[in-house]
Amino acid sequence: MPARMTAVVVLLGLAATAWPQEVIDSVDVGGWNVDGLTFNSRAGVVYGRCYYGHSVFALDCSTNELVAQIPLIYPIDLAYSSTSNKAYCSYSYHDEDSVLVIDGSTHTRIKALSLYGAYLLKWDSVLNRLYVNCYTGGSDDCVAVIDCGADSIIATIPIPGEPVHLTINNRRRKLYCQNDYDMTVSVIDMNTNQIIRNVYTGSWYFAQCYSEVADKYYCDGAQGVAVIDGATDSVIKQIRLPQGYGPTAMVSVDPESLVMVATSSGGSDSVFVLDVASDSVVTSLRVGRSPRALAYSPRTNLVYCACGSTSDRLDVIEGNGSRVRSQVAVSDGPQDLLACSAFDKLYVGHGGMTNFVYVVRDRVGISEPELPGLSCAALLAPTLLRGRAFRYEGPGPASLVDACGRKAHDIAAGNNDLSTLSPGVYVLVAGQGTAPRKVVKME
Repeated sequence: MPARMTAVVVLLGLAATAWPQEVIDSVDVGGWNVDGLTFNSRAGVVYGRCYYGHSVFALDCSTNELVAQIPLIYPIDLAYSSTSNKAYCSYSYHDEDSVLVIDGSTHTRIKALSLYGAYLLKWDSVLNRLYVNCYTGGSDDCVAVIDCGADSIIATIPIPGEPVHLTINNRRRKLYCQNDYDMTVSVIDMNTNQIIRNVYTGSWYFAQCYSEVADKYYCDGAQGVAVIDGATDSVIKQIRLPQGYGPTAMVSVDPESLVMVATSSGGSDSVFVLDVASDSVVTSLRVGRSPRALAYSPRTNLVYCACGSTSDRLDVIEGNGSRVRSQVAVSDGPQDLLACSAFDKLYVGHGGMTNFVYVVRDRVGISEPELPGLSCAALLAPTLLRGRAFRYEGPGPASLVDACGRKAHDIAAGNNDLSTLSPGVYVLVAGQGTAPRKVVKME
């Protein structure tokens, strides 16, 4: 048990109410934040970038407060290494294209690595390396490999035709690099940093994802969606979509063996649900105008679709692809989504004129009625954790229950010694029922 524990206490509700997906906060981050939202799992913060605000920001996931702003000219993309507890941000300013290294504890600059054309980033947790596509528009196009321990460039991999999206296949230790100019995907051996094959897909880049359960890579193709087999590195199918429906985003829903594909076509905007076993369209769902991003939440088994243009909303889709269950208004061009399951939240970045990041509740279920004998005043009173002591101000007995539903500690009125508890998330259960009233996170 650490010498000092900190707690985050969240009130869940007092009466029998549903837990809809809805906006619970909005944070002014000082500039447009088109994409690049990244989660720092150690500090519990979300990083993002303001391209025209010339800064990188950090939001505390517990309080949704802005805790840091790092000045940076034209930041582009972000990634985080939980192994080294560092964040990385590519940026472009004249001939000073670089990757900034940020301390994950203090959210301050460590150093900058000069890397011409640095664009999108992808972190590999196995080797603790950062892959950076360098989009120069010429013969210098490459993917650079950075050792996140030493923060040094250890390899550059020449790439044909303007590299863009990067996706990792951990089952095969391969990196897929989608190339704009020549309509190919470069398949890279992550152990040797050598290109295995350049696979022609027949379409410009827009969207891609990897399905681990099927060991297949999906991207935009000649007829809609191209499917590349993870073992043979060849296109095994072109999944036909209606003419004019171009993929704008894809996401894998591995628990359901599905891939969802957002498309935009002159007002007939849809999400197509693909079965990864047969590589066929199961169904299609109409969504709001100009879908731009998809995010899957394993916490709730929901897929969020960011719809821009005149819609300015999120469409919330069941993970099995059966229906659109609700819409959430999020204003002014939502374009980037990040699900933080540890905090039951979804963060929404915007590509319009707004400077806000929206925070959406990512939870499903029904809370139970208020317990008899437990007053609202007691529930709303501050719950304090100082050192190893937890102060409970309710009039009746309670207990702390762990994430598996097992009683971990009996709680009495007044101070309670929690020195025997391991760090983790616990639910305070009060009265004779089992309705949770507060969640306590101890680190």
